[in-house]
Amino acid sequence: MLIRQALRSGDRREGEHIGMHRFPTPGVSSRWCFRVPKRLGNAPTRNRVRRLMREYVRTHKELWPVDSAIVLSAKQTAVDLGFNQVSAQLEQLLTNE
Repeated sequence: MLIRQALRSGDRREGEHIGMHRFPTPGVSSRWCFRVPKRLGNAPTRNRVRRLMREYVRTHKELWPVDSAIVLSAKQTAVDLGFNQVSAQLEQLLTNE
């Protein structure tokens, strides 16, 4: 439910490789969704992109907004990225707030 609200009416930011939707949820802890569509490649490729985004979120929790539903959506160009490039993209999305 919160993820659907974030996608429909949340604040949207687009990066070159990753998009972010954020919907404030006062009183509820942060919820995360990592969207990696099938058109990006086979399952191992999609899982790798998902793991990179998840690892950045795990290691930088203090930077992310609290009490929000957040959806990170990978774009086709995210397939070729390494962890440092994913980190730079997500930091850019955060600083544009």
